[in-house]
Amino acid sequence: MIIRKTLREQVVEILRHKILSGEIKPGERIIEAKVAEELKVSRGPLREALRQIEEEGLVVYEAQKGCVVKTMTYEEMQETYLIQSTLEKLAVQMCGGEISKEQDEEMQKLVLSMEKAANQKNLYDVIKFDEQFHECIVKTAHSEKLHRIWKILEGGNTAAYYTMDTKTLVPFDVVHINHQRILDLFHKGTVEDICKEIEFHYMVVPHVLYENQKKKGEKN
Repeated sequence: MIIRKTLREQVVEILRHKILSGEIKPGERIIEAKVAEELKVSRGPLREALRQIEEEGLVVYEAQKGCVVKTMTYEEMQETYLIQSTLEKLAVQMCGGEISKEQDEEMQKLVLSMEKAANQKNLYDVIKFDEQFHECIVKTAHSEKLHRIWKILEGGNTAAYYTMDTKTLVPFDVVHINHQRILDLFHKGTVEDICKEIEFHYMVVPHVLYENQKKKGEKN
């Protein structure tokens, strides 16, 4: 099935890529006129795209500056990941830890794709496959409401990755292993085992950021 992306969706994807690649840096202002001219789009779809990534937590509007790329604080990351992990654990409880053959195969493909992207240090694709993997977990509940709520927080995952600094904190060497561990528990673990692993998987990220910020503070 061919899925055609709207202009807004295309602009959102381009802006995400610019932020994650470092082309637009944290704290940097996004100048609408400049971006609209560069992408050859009108202000309408551009503003719609900016509103979407603002809702996702990637940008924020500041007085005197306008729209700027946001860096997540430890507290914001902790809150976002706590909510996301809770929603995913709820999904696991709702499905009883059972996944279909099709879901299993899709998640396994995503782990392999994640490994390939990580080996290439391709952060954009790592995040894309990471989000798709976790979305699969949410979809096991077959609850449209749960999925819709989870999607609202999805951008927080993207913001967390670029906040961590692509060169030093993103675990390229183990990111696929961490996701494989979750998938393996769907095969041989209990609902409680899966939920514990999902919670650890999420909450270790803000802990790493906190420790890194703490070390920087001690050096200054």
